[in-house]
Amino acid sequence: MLVSSAASAADPFGVFDRVPPSPVAELRPAAVCDAAVPTGPITLARAVERALCANPATRSAWLTARLRAAELGQAYSAYLPSLSISGSASRAGDRALPNDRNAWQLGLDAQYLLYDFGGRAAQRDAAEALLAAARASQDDSVRQLYLQTVTAYFNLLTAQGAVNVAREAEASALAAFKAATARVAAGTAIPFDRLQAKTVYTQRQIERIRAEGEAARMQGELAALMGDTRQTGFSVIDSEAAFSQMPDLSAAVDSLIEAARNRRPDLRAAEATVLAQQAGVRSAEAAGKPSLSAFYGAQRQDNGSLAATSSSVGINLTIPLFTGYRNTYQIAAAQTQAGLAAEERDRVANQVALDVWRAYYSVKSETEADSRSADLVESAAAAEKLALGRYQAGLGILLDVLSAQANLAQARQTQLQTRLGLRVARAQLAQAIGDLSWDWLEPAQQEGKR
Repeated sequence: MLVSSAASAADPFGVFDRVPPSPVAELRPAAVCDAAVPTGPITLARAVERALCANPATRSAWLTARLRAAELGQAYSAYLPSLSISGSASRAGDRALPNDRNAWQLGLDAQYLLYDFGGRAAQRDAAEALLAAARASQDDSVRQLYLQTVTAYFNLLTAQGAVNVAREAEASALAAFKAATARVAAGTAIPFDRLQAKTVYTQRQIERIRAEGEAARMQGELAALMGDTRQTGFSVIDSEAAFSQMPDLSAAVDSLIEAARNRRPDLRAAEATVLAQQAGVRSAEAAGKPSLSAFYGAQRQDNGSLAATSSSVGINLTIPLFTGYRNTYQIAAAQTQAGLAAEERDRVANQVALDVWRAYYSVKSETEADSRSADLVESAAAAEKLALGRYQAGLGILLDVLSAQANLAQARQTQLQTRLGLRVARAQLAQAIGDLSWDWLEPAQQEGKR
């Protein structure tokens, strides 16, 4: 009971209850931030959860929402009277007349604003809108970090796959080098074949080394998103369920854009900011108008020889006559800020449409490319095997072998990029239309919960 009373006293207007208790916001119900450093194999869901809990971006957005809630509480406090008590105590005396006296004074003052032509209401509306904007911005920050983590995770998987492709290409180049060496030794090929094969083999070694360095860099980027670049003692595992769902592309892109404008949190934040600035215009206009307030004061004083009690009650009317045109320019500044906020809202709306347009056609093109990547690898692998066999049998030329091996390496890289690129494109489309939720990470678990 004591804890409950203290909490309610700390937040009498209940404004902090309007801010999610976790930086993850409502993205994942009942989310509990795990402070343990991830080690060993981690899934995409674990990486996203760690990033949302530990990355400073989400905590900063959450604290900003808490700040706006506190400012809303300040706006509500203007509707309540203010009370203050003052007191003083002194001791007076004279060396010529040693008759020291004690004196004290105690006073109580109360002030209550009765009417101010909507100034308090405008400040309250502005604070309400700013809190809504902060909540929407927090939601947007969470989902942006979600998308960044998904992209970084799939980029790391792609980089690790590229290492495997580079190692396979290196092994193929080594086989060609050995075949060329054997044919030169047997006198069925010229020494130039051996030198050319060795050059390609060395080049494949360099490509493998660079691919390993790129994979290490990608792991550092994912670790940074998860809150600490020192977290490199983990590995990623591909979960086929994550972003395996195919978005419904039957709807026209125009309808998806319209849906996105109703759901995107960054557009909601921009619209709430416009409302806040419009309320700021009303507040600036009310600042130049009269205000009516009531007051009460009581005082008790005693200086040793005389004691007295006094009190007063009345109404204060304040009418601004001339403020050096300060209010004129305050209103002009507030109107300009409202205009800027409206332009920013329109810019965000245009950006939403562009994001949906890009993501929509990216998913369509990546889907088409992925459907053909398997055939590409299959035909390239068959061509490489045939070319190497013919060369080993003394029927083909080395140039055909090296060309087939290069085509196979490129085909494997293309298949890797299209498969993981398609899942990134799905994430980008979900983010663009405002549908990026936890269901994309754990569809089976979320379906079971429902």
